[in-house]
Amino acid sequence: MDEIQRVPILAVQNLSRRFPGVLALDNVSFDILAGEVHALVGENGAGKSTLIGILAGVYQPSAGQVLLDQKPALFPDPLSSQRAGISVIFQEFSLLPHLSVAENVFISREPRRGLTVDWATMNRQTQEILRTLNVEIDPATLVSELAVGQQQLVEIARALSAKTRIIVMDEPTAALNEREAVRLLEIVRSLAAGGVSVLYVSHRLEEVFSIADRITVLRDGRHIVTEGRSAITEQRVVSAMVGRELVHSTRPSRTAGAIVLETKDVTVDGGLVRNVSFSLRRGEVLGLAGLMGSGCSELMEGLYGLREITAGSFLIEDRPVRIANPRSAILTGVGLVPEDRKRQSVFPDLSVAHNLTIGNLPRWFRAFPGLLDLAGERRKTLDYKRQLNIRFTRPEQRISGLSGGNQQKVILARALAGNCRLLLLAEPTRGIDVGAKAEIYALIDRLVQKGIAVILQTSELPELIRLADRCIVFVAGEPRGELCGAEITQEAVMSLATGLSHRVTVDSASLRSIQ
Repeated sequence: MDEIQRVPILAVQNLSRRFPGVLALDNVSFDILAGEVHALVGENGAGKSTLIGILAGVYQPSAGQVLLDQKPALFPDPLSSQRAGISVIFQEFSLLPHLSVAENVFISREPRRGLTVDWATMNRQTQEILRTLNVEIDPATLVSELAVGQQQLVEIARALSAKTRIIVMDEPTAALNEREAVRLLEIVRSLAAGGVSVLYVSHRLEEVFSIADRITVLRDGRHIVTEGRSAITEQRVVSAMVGRELVHSTRPSRTAGAIVLETKDVTVDGGLVRNVSFSLRRGEVLGLAGLMGSGCSELMEGLYGLREITAGSFLIEDRPVRIANPRSAILTGVGLVPEDRKRQSVFPDLSVAHNLTIGNLPRWFRAFPGLLDLAGERRKTLDYKRQLNIRFTRPEQRISGLSGGNQQKVILARALAGNCRLLLLAEPTRGIDVGAKAEIYALIDRLVQKGIAVILQTSELPELIRLADRCIVFVAGEPRGELCGAEITQEAVMSLATGLSHRVTVDSASLRSIQ
C-alpha cells in the first residue's frame, strides 16, 4: 500500500452495544484503510454481526463512535449508511427475485426521463458496471433465473452503482461452489485495487489469508488483535478467536463393528444417481465427495426418503427396507442433518425444545390426543444440552437466539433423538466458526465410538480427511472410486472427482477404482 492508502477511511472507537442481558460489543476499536481488504473474524457470538449492523444503520451504538474520513458519523437508518458510501452485502441476499438485474441494481435510484423510468439508460449503466466486474449477464434477466454466484455479483454491482467507498461482505462465499468462490475473491482483489475498501467477514481462514491485507479478531464482543496478514499465523488467529487450544485435529483410530447399511446397485430418481453399491459398519464414517452436480447430495436425499430409490436393494442390518419418506427413515433408525440449516432444518420462531423434538413428535404426545408432554420435552432437551454441550439459557428460548454452531448441535440432537443407528451428515460445519467446528468433530468422534454409523457429505476436503475412514468419490451421478484411510488426500480426491484419472497413484490393494 502507498502512503495515500494508509489513511483510515473508516474507524470504530471504543464501540459498545448492549442488548437486554447481553453486551454484544464491548469497547471495540480498529480502523479500515482506503483500498484495503480488511478481514473480520471470530466465533459465532463474537460480535461481528452486531458490528455489521451498526455500520449498516440497523443498530445504534450504546457507547463509542464511528469515524468516516476521520470525522464522527452517525447512521440512524440503513439509508443514511448507504448515502455515506457504505454498502453491506449480507449472507442472506436482499435481491428481489421477480425483478430484473437492472431493476435490482438501481432499485429506488432508477434513472428517469420525466416521470417515467429511463429503461435504456438503466440497462446500459447496469451493463457497464457488470463489465467492470468482467461479468456477462443480460441486465433484463430476472434475478430468479440466476445462479447463486451470479446473484452475489449483482449485489456487488448494486453497491458499485451507488458509488460505494466501503463494501462489507458477510460470509460472501458461504453459498458458493469452489469455482464461484475463486471468481469472487478475484473480484474482491480488483475492487481493492480500484480504491474500494472491503470489510471481509468470513469463517474460512484459508480465504482470509489469501485475500486480506489486515486481519481483526473479535472474541466475546471484544477486540483481541489487529495485524497485517504477513505478521500473524493461522494458528495465532485461531487461538485469538477461541481463547483456548483446539484439540481433535486428527482422525482417531477406530474399530468398525457389524454391517449396518448395505446398498446394491442403487439408482435414485430413475438415474440421477446410478450403480451405487457399498456397505457401512457400526463405528465407521463413510465420506461422499465430488464436485457440484456429482450426485452426492441426491444420494443422501435418497437414503433419507426425500428422493425415490427406483432400483437396487437397500438393507439395514441385513433386512431389506424401503424408505419412502423421511418419516419411514426416522422409524427405521436413520437420522439426517441437512446441508442448509436455515432453509431445511431450523424453525426460527420455535423454541430449542420444540426444534429438538419435532422430528419425532408422536413420541411426545400424551395419552390424550393433541397434548404434548412439555415436561418430558424439557428433560430431553436438557439431557442433550449436557451430552452435546449446547449453549442456551433455557429450553423455551427461541432457537433463532442461538449461534450457528449451537443451532447445528440442536439439529444433531434432533436426529439422535430418533434413536438413529445411521446418521447422515450433509455439510455438518457449513457456516460455523473454527471453535464450534472442532466441537462438532469431537461430537462425531464420540458418536462413532458409541457405534453409530455415519455417512458424511462435505465439500471441505480437510473435513473429509479429518473425519472419514473411507471415501467414495462421485462423478456425474456415479461412483468413480473409493479411498481408504491415509489414501484420502486432497490430490487423490480431486484426481478422481475431476475425471483426470480413473485411478490415482496409491496402493492398488486398497483403492477400488470403478471403471
